[in-house]
Amino acid sequence: MTRTPTASTDRRAARPASRREEIADAAIDLFLERGVAATRVEDILTAAGVSVGSFYHHFGDKLNLAAAVYLEYLQRFQDDLLVELDRHERTEDAVRGMVLAFLRWAGADPRAMRYMHHCRESSVAEIAEGEEARLKQGFYGRLADWLSERAATGELRALLPEHSLALWLGPAEQLVRAVLDPFGHITAPDQDTLVAHLTNAEQVLADAAWEALRRPAPGDDAAQARS
Repeated sequence: MTRTPTASTDRRAARPASRREEIADAAIDLFLERGVAATRVEDILTAAGVSVGSFYHHFGDKLNLAAAVYLEYLQRFQDDLLVELDRHERTEDAVRGMVLAFLRWAGADPRAMRYMHHCRESSVAEIAEGEEARLKQGFYGRLADWLSERAATGELRALLPEHSLALWLGPAEQLVRAVLDPFGHITAPDQDTLVAHLTNAEQVLADAAWEALRRPAPGDDAAQARS
């Protein structure tokens, strides 16, 4: 599978890949093409050019490999978004920046985002469940705390955290799912088309997130009542 190089792939190209990385890289492409259940360990060994001993040394079995890759992608995605959140002092900049970071992360590494969406078969989800819950609790807990702090200052609406999160990142997530899903209502685009599509959505989704979350000024309420 040919992929447009990203910063992460450029870093990998700058140094020899470890055996573990070679196995995971080969497995990801097979999992995306066939699904985890339909991919045999023998297929991964052939694609990666490694021995069965090396495979089991690094991952134990196919399902552990699939779960490990999912969790590594999930943690990297969450860490990158929290870095974006923390680098902004202004509330509006942070709200908009998180939307842009979500879309740009998907554009920079669509394979990783596609894997997170499509390779969590029930057997894989069961293995990843505990660590996934820990990661998501930390990530969404951090976002909920931030939203609460900014609502307390009067900058954001005082909503339930799940409502704020749905308004904030929900539209970006839905768009990414649509353009990455080859069986969805939009044909999966090539890399350049995908990036252009997501880039074109940045402003409208960032605007929508801020308008949904910001606390209206008194004049805004009056204007809405007259309209």
